[in-house]
Amino acid sequence: MKNAATVLTCLLLVACGGGSSSNSGSTPTPTPTATVPGAPTGVTATAANASASVAFTAPASNGGASITGYTASCTGGGATRTATGTASPLSVTSLTNGTAYACTVTAANSAGTSAASTSATVTPTAGNSGSFTLTSAAGVEGASMAADYTCDGTGSSPQLTWSNPPAGTTEFAVLMTTLPGDGTTKWNWVMSGIPAATRSLAKDSFGLGTPGVGSDGPFVGYQPPCSQGPGAKVYTFTVYALSGSPALSTTPATGAALTTAMSSLTLGTATLNLSFSRATTPTGSTTACGYVRTAIAASAGASVSCDATYAYVSSNSIATHTMMDGITATNLQIPVQQNFLGANGWKIPLAPAIAASTTAAVDGPIGIAVNGVMIFNPCKQGGCTNGDTKVLGELDVCNGHAGRADDYHYHAAPTCLMATKAANYWDTHPLGWALDGFAIFGYNNADGTVATRDSTCGGNTTAVSNAPAGYSYHVTDASPYVLACFRGTPSPDLAGQGSKYSPFRQPPVTPFKVSNMTLTTASDGYSVLQFTSGISFTTTETGTDSYANTAGTYRVRYKQLTGSALSTQLALTANSNKSACWSFQFTDSNANTTQPAISYCR
Repeated sequence: MKNAATVLTCLLLVACGGGSSSNSGSTPTPTPTATVPGAPTGVTATAANASASVAFTAPASNGGASITGYTASCTGGGATRTATGTASPLSVTSLTNGTAYACTVTAANSAGTSAASTSATVTPTAGNSGSFTLTSAAGVEGASMAADYTCDGTGSSPQLTWSNPPAGTTEFAVLMTTLPGDGTTKWNWVMSGIPAATRSLAKDSFGLGTPGVGSDGPFVGYQPPCSQGPGAKVYTFTVYALSGSPALSTTPATGAALTTAMSSLTLGTATLNLSFSRATTPTGSTTACGYVRTAIAASAGASVSCDATYAYVSSNSIATHTMMDGITATNLQIPVQQNFLGANGWKIPLAPAIAASTTAAVDGPIGIAVNGVMIFNPCKQGGCTNGDTKVLGELDVCNGHAGRADDYHYHAAPTCLMATKAANYWDTHPLGWALDGFAIFGYNNADGTVATRDSTCGGNTTAVSNAPAGYSYHVTDASPYVLACFRGTPSPDLAGQGSKYSPFRQPPVTPFKVSNMTLTTASDGYSVLQFTSGISFTTTETGTDSYANTAGTYRVRYKQLTGSALSTQLALTANSNKSACWSFQFTDSNANTTQPAISYCR
């Protein structure tokens, strides 16, 4: 099956290959050599419930290069917990109350990491006194937040840290609200089910709570502010300490529904107000940005932010249509949410142009569909010499499957997505965007004629609607199905694709033939991948164990962990700095266990 986490060597050689040039008649200015920064100073650690807030002063010397981040480490009870960020303080979580910790801080720049600071001792306690407070690296109370957290940047959700929650808190919820001109509350961020042991959310937070839908829905997750009109808009971040889990009648929750459900459970709140003044001509207001935003909004599977260079498409790469049904050759990877959020969203160039030479597209992602699901080329890992995934039976009825990072993606025309609209809709509306910024349309040109495909990359220069001019790709039912190469210059995500994926387990089995594969949801909330094998096969959980299975029908059950179950997993040393976990169970058709249950985290 496809390895979504692998960066092709050949692509990296093209993208990162060196070159030489000469500049006769001039003497180049020597480039200063950066060294690692000095150690941070003035470190203090303030105790909280199962956490510590570590404050510090930036080092006197940055080593001749800008400091890119800090890491706070607290060691005690035989375990070390860490937290990273770009400013003081840092909140180190998952500590054990009553245990003494020694906390240090290091600084990093392009040359490397500094020596550790002198240590500060702290002993977390559930009874720690003090007011329930909320801070953020995005700014202090009343400050203006950067465009990076809005639709005129990457659309990242801000980092949040809170301390001293009320006694009896069993979980947290977060709301980001604003009051537009009509005076009615608008929600940009709705998050519930955050474990009680949590004291911070990282920038582009992933996995630590259950996201809801904001007022600019129906996208589920952080909706970066995209305010209209002049003047500063104030955005209020509120953390709710709750005595129990809100009873929500529908999911995903809206801001109004969550507010109502929390009313009798709220033990206390901590707030932070930040503002943003949008420019008269916003950075992300270009026509090209509008094309991507309009196409994505019509499908509702992702959100879009734009700076002057790229559209950043944020999604979890999970389709709302049927997934995995009908696959006949599999390695039993399953589709789970991916962290393609904010700064980790996929970059689509806003000014695509035909390049002097083409770029190969022989492995990995080539674009993103308007529902936020990635589109890959048709080949197996390592290139098409290893086979065409569709021909081999590895794709479901929608032309998608789960890859080595347990990520769902398409390898051919996304037929189930396309079925949500009239067939001719995709003649004039993009079904996706290639990583070089050109749009991907349906089978036909805008006039309804079958799209011609040039011998270069499989697209054409025919005039298109709702997308940049110059070139466009069109899907077909013949390999390579979408595009053979990139006619424009791809974004850095092509070469850097590996950094976007985070596999959490070994491939569970060598690919083998199956039948009757389906993916359903059970009454207990578990997703159930069921299949029948006509032969014996061997599976693994860790890569060093093995489990023999005879011919028959089997089920892989999995569910994302929340609340105390998530906290328990994240407290393990092996899961330090991870934020999302899934529980797996393995049975036959009679519910007999075929291998031990296990949890995987990323």
